[in-house]
Amino acid sequence: MPRKKPKVETIEEIETTIKLLCDQSNNHMKVREYYKALTGYNQALELNSTDINALISRSKCYLLLGESSKALQDAETALAEDKNNIRAIYQKAESLYYLGQFEQSLMFFHRGLRARPELASLRLGVQKTQEAIENTIGAKTRGTVAPSKPKKPMDNVNSARPQVRTRANKADLERRNARKLLGELCVDKEYLEKLLQHPNLVRADTNTENISTFAKEAVEFLNKRQEFWRQQRPCTALPNHKKLPNDVLPKWF
Repeated sequence: MPRKKPKVETIEEIETTIKLLCDQSNNHMKVREYYKALTGYNQALELNSTDINALISRSKCYLLLGESSKALQDAETALAEDKNNIRAIYQKAESLYYLGQFEQSLMFFHRGLRARPELASLRLGVQKTQEAIENTIGAKTRGTVAPSKPKKPMDNVNSARPQVRTRANKADLERRNARKLLGELCVDKEYLEKLLQHPNLVRADTNTENISTFAKEAVEFLNKRQEFWRQQRPCTALPNHKKLPNDVLPKWF
């Protein structure tokens, strides 16, 4: 008797099976059954090794299991399929963070925040990586504030006089306009500029990957973005500058 030919599944049937396996694994994730979830994601990726949703979900599962290197690999595979996928960008940033590669993690959190500034998870990621970098290169010394002296009677008389408002200098005007043009990203720019002035940054570059290079690229990108918006919405407080160069994005974008 002739043998029956094995049934060949169509693309639609494979996609349906992958979705079903991922949904089942997602339910396991909700109840913290991570190994059962991992089995389902593995089965889904055996059917299609480049399925983005399965890769991102397995990356998250690997992180929860403490396997950050495998989580990073899945995130990078997903980004190879879609470099602008915000979930894949977030997963790569998280994986790099747990691998201790804080400077690269910060760059990818910034990359995601630039695309989706409304996502609180990305802003929290920026904050925690900034704190991790500060802890790596040494905490900044904070000066103690001297206790204020009690006011003399004449001080009260002087304080009652109308105070003359000092005229803002060019640096103050530049800072105000930067906040108007960059919005919340101005805080990140000021942080990176202070980081580049940190005395221990050079020593940190020798022990880890080059933090200063990534920070300089990020500041350069934010400066170019600020200049672009200045030309779109010119500020009267400062003179116009040259047009925005063609290389708008930093290398890590």
